[in-house]
Amino acid sequence: MSRPLTLQRARLYIFRHRQRVLVACICLVVVIIWITTSLRSHDYAEPPAHLTRDVSFKIVEYYNRPEKDFDGMVSIVTQVSPNRLDRIVDMAKEWQGPMSVAVYIHDNKDLKDVDLYLKTHPPLRDVGVHLLYYNKTRYPVNNLRNLAVRMATTPWVAMLDADFFPSEKMNKYLNDVVRSSGPKSAFILPAFNSDLATEDMPRTKQDIMIALMEGKASIVNEKLCYKCHNVTNYRKWYFTDKPFQIYYRWVYEPFLVYNREAAPPFPTIFKGYGFDKNTWVYSLAILGWEFFVVPDAFITHRPHVRNNWDGKGLDDQLMEALALVCEVIPNVKRENGRSPQQSAFGEPVYTQGEGKEICAKDTKWF
Repeated sequence: MSRPLTLQRARLYIFRHRQRVLVACICLVVVIIWITTSLRSHDYAEPPAHLTRDVSFKIVEYYNRPEKDFDGMVSIVTQVSPNRLDRIVDMAKEWQGPMSVAVYIHDNKDLKDVDLYLKTHPPLRDVGVHLLYYNKTRYPVNNLRNLAVRMATTPWVAMLDADFFPSEKMNKYLNDVVRSSGPKSAFILPAFNSDLATEDMPRTKQDIMIALMEGKASIVNEKLCYKCHNVTNYRKWYFTDKPFQIYYRWVYEPFLVYNREAAPPFPTIFKGYGFDKNTWVYSLAILGWEFFVVPDAFITHRPHVRNNWDGKGLDDQLMEALALVCEVIPNVKRENGRSPQQSAFGEPVYTQGEGKEICAKDTKWF
């Protein structure tokens, strides 16, 4: 009876040993995957916004120099990733004027995509294309904007996002508008959303009015951030044929036509999503700029796959950006002789004792 028992025990031992080896191998594989992921995250993950404020970027100016010399005083300036260059092509076709575009290059594939677009889309060859290379931050939207503005060839610029489509003859109209305007006048382009195909995009004021009535267009970000655009006073715009002045309130972030030589740069402390343009418009208001809505030009935003802006979720990025707002807004006030404890345009204020922690969690900013 002893030999079968010993053999049984031996088999049981071997079975259990194999189990242990298998478990150990699985654990080893898991550890290797975790280490590899951690190393990759260490190389490429986006650090917190406040750690990237002084990062510099490799820049290539005039990667494409426009083949055509356009007349005029206004350029469209914008920033884009290579996967949305098709929108720049459509914008250039409709605008028919000078453009300065900063393209974000993350890797060699991005550069090849730019080359392919320049080769296969003639309208893009009439656009000034400038490159800004990835340097381990979230999407550096304001660095890109500043590059596009700096490389513009006209004194006035129309600051758009890449997915906007200009209205008909907007180039000529805006040139007429700015011709006799002061350097601290900024002109607001009413902005809309539409899912219509490019060929069906509203091009005239009548077109956009019909699209709104038929439910084929809406005011931009009306549900996401009502206060970001409601100051434009769309109801008045629908029925007027003259420019009218509006008065800035905090969190308003219109798309502006402005004199680039008189305006401050965009604050590059912001990387990724949140408050990157709101704070810049606020600084214009503090500096005494006046804002006017133009009656016969507008822009329409077209849908696109939502970008995560190279980082954690957009809600988390927004709250991290809010912490920077709590630093930037008081500094803008101090630099222009205003008290940080007094509200200038409806923005929240805090006593020194309350500190940034309360500020950075206050939903009154939205």
